[in-house]
Amino acid sequence: MKRMLGTVAVLILFTSACGSEPSNGDTDFTVEQTTPTPTVTQETTPPPAGASDLVVRPGAIGPVKAGITKDEALATGLFDADVAGAEGCTFALQWKKQFTGVDVLTRQDGSVAALGVTAGGPETEEGIGVGSTLADVKAAYPELSPVSEAGFDQAGAFLTVGDDHIGFLFGDATVSTIKDSSKVSFIEVTNGKRPELMRSGC
Repeated sequence: MKRMLGTVAVLILFTSACGSEPSNGDTDFTVEQTTPTPTVTQETTPPPAGASDLVVRPGAIGPVKAGITKDEALATGLFDADVAGAEGCTFALQWKKQFTGVDVLTRQDGSVAALGVTAGGPETEEGIGVGSTLADVKAAYPELSPVSEAGFDQAGAFLTVGDDHIGFLFGDATVSTIKDSSKVSFIEVTNGKRPELMRSGC
């Protein structure tokens, strides 16, 4: 009986030794895991080089928003200030020469009242621009307003997002003569007041 107890004691000691601490005496088994900190890279959008780089959306063309001040508009680097025009007109703001097919209307204080697209180049994110058809515009914007009178007794349709607006004018078409094949001849974006879709004088 004593021999069996001795054997059991040896087995217990052997088992304890198998699960004992390492022979070097280290008792700290904590492993520190370090996760590399991700490098934050800021994506910088290059400034538009020409009119075809400008994206049209309700209330804005490219980085220029309707309603900003003259100084804010000049800070974009896309405008010249106090440009002399024909018949004694002076434009508080005018797009730089490489931005053909876009215009800007200013208030008396020089702030931006409206921005317009008069020729092909600038388009919306949905691919709508001057030359698109009414059918194209309807397909791109299911929430488009019904066609109504705009411009100089012409026909237009509008999209509103919050206080921002975009209007599409359809050439010489009127409300009674417009067709799905009628083409966009002018686009205007505003903030607050809906676009009138007309240009005249200075």
